[in-house]
Amino acid sequence: MSEKKSDAIESLGLDEALADLKFLAQKVSDMSKDLAKKAVDNAEGVTDKVGDIVDSTGDALIMAGETIKQTKKMFDKD
Repeated sequence: MSEKKSDAIESLGLDEALADLKFLAQKVSDMSKDLAKKAVDNAEGVTDKVGDIVDSTGDALIMAGETIKQTKKMFDKD
């Protein structure tokens, strides 16, 4: 950059403004990464919880089926 342009940038405080913009851009980038990580962590947590619900529901259905079989056997004996 020519000395004249450099002097104009410095005299207007644009160098500081550019540094601030660079800092803010980095901050936004960091925040975006944090948000993405939190979203992934939350998705994993939700997936685990849904998996637990499915497992519990499956167990409940199996137990209900066994109870029905046992009850049916009791009535078949009579």
